[in-house]
Amino acid sequence: MTKFFDIVYHIFMSFCKLCFIGMVGITAYVVFGRYVLKSSPVWGEPVVLMCMVYMSLISAALAIRKDSHIRMTIIDFLVPERVSDVMKCAAQIGIFCFSIFMIIYGWKFSLLAGKNVITGVGIKSMWLYLSVPVAGCAMCLMEIERLLNFIKRNTGKENRGAN
Repeated sequence: MTKFFDIVYHIFMSFCKLCFIGMVGITAYVVFGRYVLKSSPVWGEPVVLMCMVYMSLISAALAIRKDSHIRMTIIDFLVPERVSDVMKCAAQIGIFCFSIFMIIYGWKFSLLAGKNVITGVGIKSMWLYLSVPVAGCAMCLMEIERLLNFIKRNTGKENRGAN
Protein backbone atom coordinates (compact mmCIF):
# COMPACT_ATOMS: atom_id res chain seq x y z
CA MET A 1 0.00 0.00 0.00
CA THR A 2 2.84 2.39 0.81
CA LYS A 3 4.34 1.85 -2.66
CA PHE A 4 1.12 3.09 -4.27
CA PHE A 5 1.15 6.27 -2.16
CA ASP A 6 4.88 6.73 -2.88
CA ILE A 7 4.11 6.68 -6.61
CA VAL A 8 1.18 9.10 -6.22
CA TYR A 9 3.33 11.41 -4.10
CA HIS A 10 6.15 11.26 -6.66
CA ILE A 11 3.77 12.11 -9.52
CA PHE A 12 2.32 15.14 -7.74
CA MET A 13 5.75 16.26 -6.51
CA SER A 14 7.17 16.01 -10.05
CA PHE A 15 4.24 18.06 -11.33
CA CYS A 16 4.95 20.74 -8.70
CA LYS A 17 8.63 20.77 -9.69
CA LEU A 18 7.68 21.21 -13.36
CA CYS A 19 5.33 24.06 -12.41
CA PHE A 20 8.11 25.75 -10.45
CA ILE A 21 10.62 25.35 -13.29
CA GLY A 22 7.99 26.70 -15.70
CA MET A 23 7.32 29.68 -13.46
CA VAL A 24 11.00 30.60 -13.21
CA GLY A 25 11.67 30.09 -16.91
CA ILE A 26 8.62 31.96 -18.16
CA THR A 27 9.11 34.81 -15.69
CA ALA A 28 12.73 35.18 -16.84
CA TYR A 29 11.56 35.20 -20.46
CA VAL A 30 8.85 37.81 -19.75
CA VAL A 31 11.33 40.07 -17.92
CA PHE A 32 13.89 39.63 -20.70
CA GLY A 33 11.25 40.44 -23.30
CA ARG A 34 9.98 43.45 -21.40
CA TYR A 35 13.32 45.11 -20.65
CA VAL A 36 15.63 43.88 -23.41
CA LEU A 37 13.43 43.14 -26.40
CA LYS A 38 10.88 45.84 -25.45
CA SER A 39 8.12 43.35 -26.30
CA SER A 40 6.60 41.26 -23.54
CA PRO A 41 4.63 38.12 -24.46
CA VAL A 42 0.96 38.45 -23.50
CA TRP A 43 0.69 34.78 -22.52
CA GLY A 44 3.51 34.87 -19.95
CA GLU A 45 1.78 36.21 -16.87
CA PRO A 46 -1.40 34.08 -17.14
CA VAL A 47 0.68 30.91 -17.57
CA VAL A 48 2.87 31.80 -14.58
CA LEU A 49 -0.29 32.45 -12.56
CA MET A 50 -1.67 29.05 -13.55
CA CYS A 51 1.59 27.32 -12.61
CA MET A 52 1.65 29.13 -9.27
CA VAL A 53 -1.93 28.17 -8.42
CA TYR A 54 -1.43 24.50 -9.29
CA MET A 55 1.89 24.33 -7.46
CA SER A 56 0.64 26.01 -4.29
CA LEU A 57 -2.53 23.95 -3.98
CA ILE A 58 -0.93 20.60 -4.78
CA SER A 59 2.11 21.23 -2.59
CA ALA A 60 -0.25 21.96 0.31
CA ALA A 61 -1.74 18.53 -0.27
CA LEU A 62 1.74 16.98 -0.33
CA ALA A 63 2.53 18.57 3.04
CA ILE A 64 -0.27 16.46 4.53
CA ARG A 65 1.65 13.25 3.85
CA LYS A 66 4.82 14.48 5.53
CA ASP A 67 2.82 16.18 8.31
CA SER A 68 4.79 19.36 7.69
CA HIS A 69 2.00 21.92 7.96
CA ILE A 70 2.50 24.71 10.47
CA ARG A 71 0.33 24.24 13.53
CA MET A 72 0.14 24.94 17.22
CA THR A 73 1.30 22.03 19.35
CA ILE A 74 0.91 23.53 22.81
CA ILE A 75 -2.40 21.71 23.19
CA ASP A 76 -0.49 18.41 22.99
CA PHE A 77 1.27 19.35 26.24
CA LEU A 78 -1.89 20.51 28.02
CA VAL A 79 -4.23 17.58 27.43
CA PRO A 80 -3.79 13.84 28.03
CA GLU A 81 -2.29 11.80 25.20
CA ARG A 82 -5.58 10.04 24.46
CA VAL A 83 -7.42 13.38 24.08
CA SER A 84 -4.61 14.62 21.85
CA ASP A 85 -4.93 11.49 19.69
CA VAL A 86 -8.69 12.00 19.35
CA MET A 87 -8.15 15.65 18.39
CA LYS A 88 -5.56 14.64 15.76
CA CYS A 89 -7.95 12.03 14.36
CA ALA A 90 -10.76 14.62 14.22
CA ALA A 91 -8.43 17.03 12.40
CA GLN A 92 -7.55 14.36 9.86
CA ILE A 93 -11.23 13.55 9.30
CA GLY A 94 -11.90 17.28 8.86
CA ILE A 95 -9.14 17.56 6.27
CA PHE A 96 -10.50 14.51 4.47
CA CYS A 97 -14.01 16.03 4.38
CA PHE A 98 -12.58 19.32 3.11
CA SER A 99 -10.75 17.48 0.32
CA ILE A 100 -14.04 15.86 -0.75
CA PHE A 101 -15.62 19.34 -0.68
CA MET A 102 -12.79 20.63 -2.90
CA ILE A 103 -13.33 17.81 -5.40
CA ILE A 104 -17.11 18.19 -5.66
CA TYR A 105 -17.50 21.95 -5.59
CA GLY A 106 -14.19 22.64 -7.33
CA TRP A 107 -15.41 20.52 -10.25
CA LYS A 108 -18.76 22.34 -10.33
CA PHE A 109 -17.02 25.72 -10.23
CA SER A 110 -14.61 24.60 -12.97
CA LEU A 111 -17.53 23.74 -15.21
CA LEU A 112 -19.05 27.14 -14.52
CA ALA A 113 -15.74 28.88 -15.26
CA GLY A 114 -15.50 26.98 -18.55
CA LYS A 115 -17.65 29.67 -20.11
CA ASN A 116 -14.82 32.23 -19.74
CA VAL A 117 -11.51 32.49 -21.57
CA ILE A 118 -8.17 33.45 -20.03
CA THR A 119 -6.94 36.59 -21.75
CA GLY A 120 -3.57 36.28 -23.46
CA VAL A 121 -3.61 32.49 -23.54
CA GLY A 122 -6.92 31.84 -25.24
CA ILE A 123 -7.83 28.75 -23.18
CA LYS A 124 -10.90 28.29 -21.04
CA SER A 125 -10.72 29.44 -17.42
CA MET A 126 -11.75 25.92 -16.51
CA TRP A 127 -8.09 24.87 -16.74
CA LEU A 128 -7.14 27.34 -14.02
CA TYR A 129 -9.98 26.36 -11.71
CA LEU A 130 -9.39 22.64 -12.23
CA SER A 131 -6.50 23.11 -9.82
CA VAL A 132 -9.00 22.93 -6.95
CA PRO A 133 -10.43 19.44 -7.66
CA VAL A 134 -6.98 18.16 -8.67
CA ALA A 135 -5.55 19.39 -5.37
CA GLY A 136 -8.61 17.93 -3.63
CA CYS A 137 -7.81 14.52 -5.14
CA ALA A 138 -4.18 14.82 -4.06
CA MET A 139 -5.27 15.89 -0.58
CA CYS A 140 -7.78 13.05 -0.36
CA LEU A 141 -5.17 10.45 -1.33
CA MET A 142 -2.57 11.82 1.08
CA GLU A 143 -5.15 11.94 3.86
CA ILE A 144 -6.29 8.38 3.20
CA GLU A 145 -2.72 7.24 3.75
CA ARG A 146 -2.47 9.31 6.94
CA LEU A 147 -5.74 7.90 8.25
CA LEU A 148 -4.67 4.33 7.48
CA ASN A 149 -1.34 4.87 9.23
CA PHE A 150 -3.09 6.52 12.18
CA ILE A 151 -5.49 3.58 12.56
CA LYS A 152 -2.66 1.08 12.20
CA ARG A 153 -0.58 2.92 14.80
CA ASN A 154 -3.40 3.21 17.32
CA THR A 155 -4.62 -0.36 16.96
CA GLY A 156 -0.99 -1.49 17.35
CA LYS A 157 -0.70 0.52 20.60
CA GLU A 158 -3.81 -1.11 22.03
CA ASN A 159 -2.66 -4.60 21.03
CA ARG A 160 0.76 -4.11 22.63
CA GLY A 161 -0.82 -2.80 25.82
CA ALA A 162 -2.98 -5.96 26.11
CA ASN A 163 0.03 -8.29 26.02
